[in-house]
Amino acid sequence: MTELRLIKLWHLIGALMIVFIFYMTLTPNPVDLTWRWSDKLYHFSGYFGLMAWYAQLLKRRMIAVVLFVLMGIGLESAQLLVSARSFEWADMVANVLGVVVAAILFRGVLTRLLAFFEIKLLSRI
Repeated sequence: MTELRLIKLWHLIGALMIVFIFYMTLTPNPVDLTWRWSDKLYHFSGYFGLMAWYAQLLKRRMIAVVLFVLMGIGLESAQLLVSARSFEWADMVANVLGVVVAAILFRGVLTRLLAFFEIKLLSRI
């Protein structure tokens, strides 16, 4: 794994992604989605993006896989406690699939995506 020079920034962005997912999952005023399966796409892409991000930051990616799967299950279950939200098994499955697919895809060369971006960014400064 390539050593990242802006590791604190990348972890801050990752933490903000987690906060955003918590907020979007538990807000009593959810985003109004326009087409039938769009919320499943949002669930999948949110957890895919989160896992893809942390796959590039952590040496022990399986810990992130386990934690993000538990987060996806836990947050969907927590919607049972929010009156304006509803629990859906399909959302939970989309969360877990997003994590698993990203964990599979973000191995090898793709784990160096942030390092590539960092080199390009720092070379312009």
